[in-house]
Amino acid sequence: MSRHTIVFIATLILSVSSRTVSAAPVRFIPMNDDVAACKIAFQDDKGLTNLKDLNSQKRSAPYNFKSSGKSIKLVAVDRKGDDGKPPTLELPIASEFKSPLVLILADPKHPTGWGAVAIEDSSAGFAWGTLRFLNLTDGPLMLRYGTETKPLPDGNQPVDVLPGGEAHNIGVQLFNESAPGNILYSAAWEHDPAFRKLIVIMPGVDPRIRVLDLKVLPDKRPAGK
Repeated sequence: MSRHTIVFIATLILSVSSRTVSAAPVRFIPMNDDVAACKIAFQDDKGLTNLKDLNSQKRSAPYNFKSSGKSIKLVAVDRKGDDGKPPTLELPIASEFKSPLVLILADPKHPTGWGAVAIEDSSAGFAWGTLRFLNLTDGPLMLRYGTETKPLPDGNQPVDVLPGGEAHNIGVQLFNESAPGNILYSAAWEHDPAFRKLIVIMPGVDPRIRVLDLKVLPDKRPAGK
């Protein structure tokens, strides 16, 4: 093998490697104030980075991370596992995500004390005026908005609704397909095309009071866009 061939192969490996370790900036948002108060960091090829601006009402600043894989490792720096080290949670990040958003949820069964879900948050695929529903309950639900009905599968697959038109109120209801008369949630929402809203549906903390808990995260269109 010639010297020029070796140099070419080394350059090719370096080029491929540099593409696989780069990832889009990621934002984080805890689903309640207790999770927001936790000391959470993420581990990547550069080391440990503490999340300093967690707020349950808004997205964090974007954090750059580099990983040789397709996941981000979250670290509960204020806890210790059985081995005396902070427990971790590894979360896959889809390579096609242009603007990942990591939702951090309370999960007392996990050693970290929480769980996490990553979704795409780019305005290119999550347009202004859209209602994006994410069903994190233990089963599928049905959504009725205005006169339309749409299924909401459980898991981490968002379902988008674009009411369209000028600002107006729309009725929103959630129910199980097997019991359409048993409304689990009902409210009138204001639709504003200048906002996009992420709606995270979770099981109620106390099902005797409320079967479902909804967290609505509005994001306003920047001026001039």
